[in-house]
Amino acid sequence: MSRHHHHLHEEPYRPPTHFPQFWKHTVRPPRPTTSHFLTALVVTVLTSVPLGAQETPPDAAPLSPLSPFISVQSSTVALIHARLLDGTGGPILEDQTVVIQGERIVSVGPTESADVPEGAQVLDLAGHTLIPGLVSLHEHLYFGGVEQMTPMPVEGPMLYLAMGVTSAMPAGSQFPYYDLNLAQTIEAGLTPGPRIYRTGPYLNGGPPLPGNQRIVNDPEEVRRVIRYWFSEGATWMKFVGGTSREVLAAGIDEAHRLGMKITGHLCSVTFTEAAEMGLDALQHGYITNSDYVPGKLPDVCPPENMRIQADLDVESADVRESIERIVAAGAAVVSTLGVYETFTPARATLPPQAMEMLKPLTRQEVERTHANLADGGLIVPPRLINKMMRWERMFVEAGGLLGAGSDPWGTGYLPGFGNLRNYEMLLEAGFSAPEVVQILTLNGARILGEEHRFGSVEPGKLADLVVIRGDPTSDPTTIYDVVTVFKGGVGYDSMRLRQAAKGTIGSY
Repeated sequence: MSRHHHHLHEEPYRPPTHFPQFWKHTVRPPRPTTSHFLTALVVTVLTSVPLGAQETPPDAAPLSPLSPFISVQSSTVALIHARLLDGTGGPILEDQTVVIQGERIVSVGPTESADVPEGAQVLDLAGHTLIPGLVSLHEHLYFGGVEQMTPMPVEGPMLYLAMGVTSAMPAGSQFPYYDLNLAQTIEAGLTPGPRIYRTGPYLNGGPPLPGNQRIVNDPEEVRRVIRYWFSEGATWMKFVGGTSREVLAAGIDEAHRLGMKITGHLCSVTFTEAAEMGLDALQHGYITNSDYVPGKLPDVCPPENMRIQADLDVESADVRESIERIVAAGAAVVSTLGVYETFTPARATLPPQAMEMLKPLTRQEVERTHANLADGGLIVPPRLINKMMRWERMFVEAGGLLGAGSDPWGTGYLPGFGNLRNYEMLLEAGFSAPEVVQILTLNGARILGEEHRFGSVEPGKLADLVVIRGDPTSDPTTIYDVVTVFKGGVGYDSMRLRQAAKGTIGSY
């Protein structure tokens, strides 16, 4: 998504600039920053003692490149006296104990009746809230929306994990081999980060264009492209705005035949058309749904899409019918309210803690963009944000499966911080705190097809957990006060990860 991607332009439509994220920016091959970073990290591990107040138990794992960031690692851990939102949408539970053995949760229940195994490392979480690890579905491992689009090969995953994201699906890749290699690096335990559900490059239709997307206009060609990326390890593919119905249908069919899934930021194909073809996850929701553009032509992306929705009646019979069709077809929707908010001058902010993560020159550019936001033409007005929220409530009320993602971007919307901003905005949309946590966790796992492995705090599931200081159910701003993030039973210190990523994101 680019700054133009979010703006609601008044000027005449020009196809080469409708999705400028794929060709506008100068993409400079990164210097060997990643390898230097990892080398320095290993040297640090071998020459220093891990920081932190937690005492390392006798059965802790041997020193590894992850050790500087790990605060809790024991064969058995008991988290006692916690406030729990378990991800199922059930009630808030007070004074709960969660017992972890190895990488899995073995018991959950009231502290007064909990059976804490002898020798367990016990962490008293009185005054803290425990939720499942976030399962986020519109993530990027590059930073765009600034002059130099660059990968975030180490620092991005650190930020995601630091803020509670334990599983992430990049919604399309500008640097697919970076992403594939990074996923393997994380899996090998060489750098901290969430599980990465690998995606290939963006797939688009129309005339040839410079950039990192893959233009494909033939059904047999798209099948071949998807087979190739499947062979490279991709599990998802993403289509964008100029794709034809014929090509999208063929892509969905081929992906499903291989056991892959398809998502899309669509325009030329409407949400209802794509859902009824079997598309797995529709990105962004109401603002990108061209179902609502009067006189929309088949396979044509209307120039007024993403701005006409501001003045439509979101409660109309036509909108409700489209939602019912999407739900009936079984397509999920991925909410990204927070990133669109950054294009709304009345609401947009630059959180200081997030800005500290940017390199100085990139931070200056982001701050200039923010300062000039009101001069950038017609942008996302507050009434459109409100209608996006209402549409998502209507989708869930109709039985739809809603997940969420951040879509980090050069307006100051960063990995991890953006995922947690979704918590606040979904509360504002009218969901309860347990419902929001379910959207951010278990629903994401369901969309990935992984709900049997993670996404909720239940015995037998992977111990993916986020410890938050305070009570975000009464004070939503405390959602950012992440203390410890467990991924597969290993607890990572949020502040150490943030400190390692500080000042690293942006142009190389």
